[in-house]
Amino acid sequence: MALQATLIAVVAIIGIAIASVVIEQLLIREALKRESDHFWENHQLDALFPTPNTENLKGYLSSRDSNQGIPGELEGHGLGYFKMHGQVAHSLLYTTERNGERLYLLFDGKSVLRMSIYFGIFPLTIVLIMIYIVAWWVYRESNQFLNPIVWLANKFDRFDPAHPDSSVADLSNIPGDIDWEVEKLVNSLSLYSRRIKNFVERERAFTRDASHEFRTPLTVIKMASDLLLAEEDLNKYSRKYGQRIKESAKNMEELIDAFLILARETDKEFEDEPIVIKDLVNREITDASLYCEDKDLKIEVCEKFPLELMLPRKVVSIVLGNVIRNAVLYTNEGSVVITITEDSVSVKDTGIGMCEQQIKRIFQPYYRANRDDEIQRSGYGVGLTIVKRLSDRFNWDVNVQSEVGVGTTFSLKFI
Repeated sequence: MALQATLIAVVAIIGIAIASVVIEQLLIREALKRESDHFWENHQLDALFPTPNTENLKGYLSSRDSNQGIPGELEGHGLGYFKMHGQVAHSLLYTTERNGERLYLLFDGKSVLRMSIYFGIFPLTIVLIMIYIVAWWVYRESNQFLNPIVWLANKFDRFDPAHPDSSVADLSNIPGDIDWEVEKLVNSLSLYSRRIKNFVERERAFTRDASHEFRTPLTVIKMASDLLLAEEDLNKYSRKYGQRIKESAKNMEELIDAFLILARETDKEFEDEPIVIKDLVNREITDASLYCEDKDLKIEVCEKFPLELMLPRKVVSIVLGNVIRNAVLYTNEGSVVITITEDSVSVKDTGIGMCEQQIKRIFQPYYRANRDDEIQRSGYGVGLTIVKRLSDRFNWDVNVQSEVGVGTTFSLKFI
């Protein structure tokens, strides 16, 4: 409403200014020129022909030898058009000279000003007032119709699936005019709110039960593998497979954690805490070293900056663990270099590498970038999918560069 009123006022002022310029530059100047030409033509025929003398136009003629009868405010002006200081708007002096005589035509703009007020500004003011009244009435009536929609939109913006607002269903709380369309919309939103609440309750029940039921057997497996590895007379092969059982149970536990994180509605359950990235990297390297036993592979850490962040430790651990483990699994020999900078972590390997088509698909669930001449790698094919989804969830940047037969570099930018 205020913007419309301002624009209308600006347009009106511009219109008045343009009209003033048109009146002065075209109408008055052209009229003075015609009056001057008319006088000189008649003066040439009759030397006593009188100068113009009307209510709006005064003429004064000075000879070569005398300026008698010329008002003092007119003297000193050259030839042409001049605005007269101290006069009303549109007052204009036009001076011409022929045969040593000079003609002064002074136009008084009082009548033009009155006409512009009576036939210009006054009607325009009435029109503007009418436009303002109509605009205010339209604004008021539209508010009555739109207030319920705006109120519902604000309610929906603040909608929390975990705590639906029961006041949405109460029509007495809604401002403005309520018709059957608004009532229908309110009922639909109320039904949607109840469905969302039931969905959230089922999701919470699933994550709670899954967390308990899945962890229990995994805990038993880890404890049994610990007891098995504690046997002193355990042979080399049994110890190796016992260690793999323990590591697989740990990986499955982290996989369950990742799935539960992705299944939650909000991130409020994950508290940020100070973490040293190098410490997490070293721990994940220790866990991934199990896959290096039969390989000529060297894992290095290059810390260019002591990176410390305030992030959920569990989430960062899952992301780094999947990337490092993936690099170790797909590298038969050579090295895996983990570089820590001031805002990112990159993992570069000398593994089998990938082509462009494979890079485009690596974040798809259950896709594995094996070559035809390579052995089948262990894993579930969901590690990089989890990395991508968690990175998107927490607004981290993931970049992949790879070349077949040369290696792959994963870059994780946390800031």
